[in-house]
Amino acid sequence: MYCENKLKKKLQAGEKTTGCWLFSNSTDMAEIIAGSGFDAVMIDHEHGAGDLRSAIELHRAAASVSDITVLMRVPWNDNVMIKRALDTGVEGLMVPSVNTAEEAKAVVQACRYPPGGIRGSGLGVARAGGYGRHAADYKKNIDKEMLIICQIETKEAVGNIESIAAVEGVDMLFIGPNDLSGSINKLGEFDDPEVKALFAEARDKIKASPAFLGCISKGAEATNALFADGFDFLICAGDTGLMLTAANDLLGRVKK
Repeated sequence: MYCENKLKKKLQAGEKTTGCWLFSNSTDMAEIIAGSGFDAVMIDHEHGAGDLRSAIELHRAAASVSDITVLMRVPWNDNVMIKRALDTGVEGLMVPSVNTAEEAKAVVQACRYPPGGIRGSGLGVARAGGYGRHAADYKKNIDKEMLIICQIETKEAVGNIESIAAVEGVDMLFIGPNDLSGSINKLGEFDDPEVKALFAEARDKIKASPAFLGCISKGAEATNALFADGFDFLICAGDTGLMLTAANDLLGRVKK
């Protein structure tokens, strides 16, 4: 269903913005997180266990407590997956492992109705258009309001950042540090000089491009440091991680 994308508006105004992953498929978690002050939640369908029905329920839970922007990461750059994800009513989409300008163009094409793209129309029946009630408003505004995020997760993608960012419709390039390090066979070795250099190259190229710069971060200190380093959007927590951290912290302080 159509609504103003508050996250996109803040980014366009030059504000620093935060997000939280939704991995657990829990509507209670979605409601709690959405009321906590994050600018966005990211329903994860790449590694999370959710389906489209649960995505709709998570969206409803989040929207019940705030006007937070609800995003989804799809499993892959597949126009059918993208079409079905968008029909749930999310305000933005993140696509993993976009390596070339041609792949980025395919993402944008999948997100847009003809004549600007190839998205199939479910305007009269899909939740995104209010099951038909808000179809006209949705169709009129969705290109302006939709936030399209391409993940930069390989050495190949870093080499193509300039051309990927130049694709009309791509709003943000989001560095995936884990898979980026894995692409040079150094998975999770974030202190390795080659990994650090590749990350810095990606960061600097995106900062010099028209695209917003996104990434994941862990903890307040790392988040503040990345914001100071020029990042615009940071997914700085996840529902499962917050639960794990709180449980470990509590039990670590309990004296038995």
